[in-house]
Amino acid sequence: MGTSYVEFREHGFWARDGILSDWLTTLIDEMREGVPSNDWLRPLIRHWEIQTEIDGGCMALELDSFLADDETRRYLISAADSAVAQSLESSKRTGHLFLALLKGEVKTDASSPIDYL
Repeated sequence: MGTSYVEFREHGFWARDGILSDWLTTLIDEMREGVPSNDWLRPLIRHWEIQTEIDGGCMALELDSFLADDETRRYLISAADSAVAQSLESSKRTGHLFLALLKGEVKTDASSPIDYL
């Protein structure tokens, strides 16, 4: 199983692809339940559906591209917060890291020591 780097605003964390895929699937399900009227969400969901099929360390969430403003970031934080409660136990840590990243609390980058996997 590969690992992929989840990045937003020059910070991020590494995640095992299978666990990241499980997390994204849960998050996508949550996002579909509360689809806002904004058109930015459909392409994001489709992109992440494709990413969940990837294994081998090259998943790309493209958060900087899709979260162009604070409104979209706040929506995704809300959806992710709900998704964490519904996620598999094995992917909860990835969900928490994802939330922290979106909130600006993750200060690691791709070369930082990996002590969270």
